[in-house]
Amino acid sequence: MDLKRIGAAAALLFAAALPALADDAGLAGRIERRLDKAGVTAQGDIRVTAQGDRAVLDGAVLTVRAQREAEKAARKETKNVENRLRVVPERDRSDTQLLAAVRDAILRSPNYGVFDSVGASVENGVLSLDGSVRRGYTRNDIVDRVSRVEGLRGLRDAIAIQGVSTFDDQLRRQLYFQIYGERFTHFANPANPPVRIVVDRGRVTLTGSVPSNVDRVMIGHIARNTSAFKVDNRIEVDSERDKEHRSGTSD
Repeated sequence: MDLKRIGAAAALLFAAALPALADDAGLAGRIERRLDKAGVTAQGDIRVTAQGDRAVLDGAVLTVRAQREAEKAARKETKNVENRLRVVPERDRSDTQLLAAVRDAILRSPNYGVFDSVGASVENGVLSLDGSVRRGYTRNDIVDRVSRVEGLRGLRDAIAIQGVSTFDDQLRRQLYFQIYGERFTHFANPANPPVRIVVDRGRVTLTGSVPSNVDRVMIGHIARNTSAFKVDNRIEVDSERDKEHRSGTSD
């Protein structure tokens, strides 16, 4: 009798577990179909496991973009996604080569303008982005572009979105015309302006580089004579900037 009761109890437990197992398999299957539809499966070896509403992506892919796209696809089925995918590039590139490619990708973004400033550094193949932009779609475009750079092994995105206010917009226009329209017209370069003007809640940060320290001081002086609450002049002299590029950092 005891054995019969134990067997019956085990059968009941197994029967009760069947719906949960089916749900887990269902979630994993839906995510796998999402990965196929997004074209991510062909870019690596991706394994999907699920338990309850939690999904785990494991395995390896060729690019950072594939790693990110896999998580994006999985999150359409559940918000609880753990991305363990490793990026294993087809070819190795030095940090210096990767940084040069990343900088080029950032500058190619049509949304990246004089009021945006994104910094980049690469260490052991892992890219870190910081700085700020005016619009969320600018950040999204930049992150998407740099994630396509071949050879990257990881990406850390810390780009901030600037605040939105009429005061900030007025301050941007004032600074732009005073810097590029009056004193330093020869600096104007829409594709890659040498001085970037970041305005966030009345605080101004100047980045980029100019030919001489006199130029750097003059531009800082212009900014401090506006209605800005605070001015942080991070402009470098070209010779200093060149040293940083060689050491593997950029903004």
